[in-house]
Amino acid sequence: MGRGRPRHPVHPRPRHRVLLPQGRWAEPLGARPDPHVSGPSERARLAAVAELGVGLSTPQERFDRITRVARRLLRVPLAEINILEETTQFTKSPQRSARASRMLRADSMCDVTVQQGDILVVEDATADPRFADRGVVTGSPHVRFYAGRPLVVGDGLRVGTICIIDSEVRGFSEEEREILEDLGRWAERELGEIAFSGRASETQERLWPERLDLGEWSLDSLTTPLHDVAGDYTAWRRSGDDLSLELVDVMGKGVSAAIIASAIRSAFQARPELSPAAAVEAVNRQLLPDLTATGMFATALIARVDLASGAVAFVDSGHGLTLLLRADGTTERLASTGVPLGIAADVSWEEEQRVLAPGDALFSCSDGLLDVFGGRLDALDRLAELVRSNDDPALFERLHALADDAHDDVTALVLRRTAAPDPS
Repeated sequence: MGRGRPRHPVHPRPRHRVLLPQGRWAEPLGARPDPHVSGPSERARLAAVAELGVGLSTPQERFDRITRVARRLLRVPLAEINILEETTQFTKSPQRSARASRMLRADSMCDVTVQQGDILVVEDATADPRFADRGVVTGSPHVRFYAGRPLVVGDGLRVGTICIIDSEVRGFSEEEREILEDLGRWAERELGEIAFSGRASETQERLWPERLDLGEWSLDSLTTPLHDVAGDYTAWRRSGDDLSLELVDVMGKGVSAAIIASAIRSAFQARPELSPAAAVEAVNRQLLPDLTATGMFATALIARVDLASGAVAFVDSGHGLTLLLRADGTTERLASTGVPLGIAADVSWEEEQRVLAPGDALFSCSDGLLDVFGGRLDALDRLAELVRSNDDPALFERLHALADDAHDDVTALVLRRTAAPDPS
């Protein structure tokens, strides 16, 4: 649910070697290992490919745009961005069928480009002994002309290529070489952004709270970013019978909103001893300069729950999307008690009190979830029904499915107090 790409350990097996009974690799007679294909440098390269996570991804316009421009500027029928995995080449753009988007790395001309480390130009593949017998030359797409540039990420790791292909023999001018170089730099920037976003997403996910299950009480949440990282977050801390919880929604999306959300989270965590109202006022004072400088603000629900009595003290900072669902079937929307964080300096927030009785639940969500229902507040009635009619696993599965149609980050939180057992 909003989780990032799984990271799998990479254990590339060197080619052209045999495994001895002792578990060591040895070179067969006559074999000459290629340092680009085996060894630590290749393991580092494969780890970079795995971190990008583009090998199994769907088509992306950010790469398709580059290959379209390459075809037009360089006047070729085919331009590709290819990622070289351990034994296969994956065509990132343009993607065709799953089968057509993969080929054996050993049959790939781009493998030679990656090993060479510089632009490779082949004017007539049938006359080049390195490629004349390869399937892409003797069969479809009947490659004659090829020009490829390695794509480099991180510390000089060559993860793939941008290449152009023609079925006719042709030359390659210095101007065309410069164009291919510029297109390669463009593709590398896009890959760099993917790598950065992937690391940011993984870091953010590690900060998301685990479900809290205390028998009589349960607390869980969901965050589904629109992009790689979210500007929403939930957090909670428990000390004995004292439970503090937060749901914060920063205006905006993506990395900039996520940075501000992280700062707000840290500011609240540094003040565990304060009441909700005092904490909101202190955090607003601390972060107002940053929020003003970035032109951002944040709505929030900040609450403290006494798990022994069920008493809830809370501040709603311009949020207004929290429901108290009673065991008797009634629902109360908890109205906002003050302005969002980052609006002004000399403001205060009113602290409200409620009691969660056995069988009651507290539900809150970000406005991204309302997008699914046209942004209308009466969607809260439908959400209340979902909370009542589903246990937490089923509820969050439904909400996660709804988030696919949202145009914003989606975050939701539900705190439940189990109903007392029927004495009969």
